[in-house]
Amino acid sequence: MSDRDWQYYQPGDEPQIPLGVKYDDKQLWNYLKETFRVGATGAALIVAAVEAHRFGKAVSYSRSKPFYDAERFRHTLLTYRRVIAAVDQLDADGMIAHYKQASGCRGWQSAFEATPELVTTVTAILESKPRLKLQRLHQLTILRDVDGKPIDYNQTREIDRRDKKTDGFNEAIGSAEIISLEGVNLACPMARIHNRDFNRGGRFYPMGTSWQNIKSQARKSLTINGEPVVELDFKTLHPAILYAEAGTPMPHDCYAIEGWPRDLVKVAMLTLINARTVQAARLSIANSDRMAQRAVPGTQEAIGYASALIDAIKRAHGPIADAFHSDAGARLMRIDSDLAEAVMQDLILHKGIVTLPVHDSFLVPASKRDELEAAMMDAAHKIGLHSIKITEAK
Repeated sequence: MSDRDWQYYQPGDEPQIPLGVKYDDKQLWNYLKETFRVGATGAALIVAAVEAHRFGKAVSYSRSKPFYDAERFRHTLLTYRRVIAAVDQLDADGMIAHYKQASGCRGWQSAFEATPELVTTVTAILESKPRLKLQRLHQLTILRDVDGKPIDYNQTREIDRRDKKTDGFNEAIGSAEIISLEGVNLACPMARIHNRDFNRGGRFYPMGTSWQNIKSQARKSLTINGEPVVELDFKTLHPAILYAEAGTPMPHDCYAIEGWPRDLVKVAMLTLINARTVQAARLSIANSDRMAQRAVPGTQEAIGYASALIDAIKRAHGPIADAFHSDAGARLMRIDSDLAEAVMQDLILHKGIVTLPVHDSFLVPASKRDELEAAMMDAAHKIGLHSIKITEAK
């Protein structure tokens, strides 16, 4: 998702999984190369497609050469020429369904997904192998431009310090068995991704099929080293941060506005926080599926309702209304990413508890629920969020 795709979404709801090399297993690559007559890049793409397929997802990738310009951010198997050649070969051989995006189409990448036959064959191969070795990321901090393309930057002491922490988190997660209901190990190395500058974004994203790519209900079925999980989240985190910055108590329920469905108010308010202009916010709200409770999404009637809802939200949240449609979301993501770092530092690095971030929520073994809640509350208090609530994720 590029920086311009600011609309609110829940982790796991993304229709595609960005292409990455999750494993570093030369024996597996050689076996797949021989079986399917592909190169190493083709083998990596096959594994990515099969893992994504198990969760009903396609793998997204770019066919634009400039997207690959910042080569130091790329795995050696994922150069422009290798990726395009491998995808086109897999397509020609009938091993993938290929959704090639037209040149110049902004906002969407091309994608591919494994055929059922490929899934059956590769699953049998993977199940016959011992645990695969995860790839160690050579770039733990990624800076992207407005189009989502990685850009170069100077490696500072501060970035080095943060990278060492991320590497420590990855080591703990990579050594754990994070098993889905389908029997897939969703352990995956993470990188922090910033948008345009280091004051925007910075959230932790696993580089491959992971616990973040699956639906929230599916996360409830995960196990960490054989133990069921619990997921806790910060309730209404971004509004809470804005109210703390304004020095004003936050309403008991930010999304309760008389005369409006709560779930529509939630989508609209989070859209307002993330949007760059009121016009963009209005159109996004009008086109939201939640708008169907009032009008057919995308119609003039829906746009009228969106305008009325925006006015109602501004009246209800006057102390923070200046932050609406001001592109505040990326700045708030930087704050919540630092919160996530603090929580994982406490639990993973200091207490040895495997902790999986989902931006403003976290999964741990169920027996560690109290430790997770305490770590989240401590991290929040340190940045002035004294009235923040922590709840079990739905």
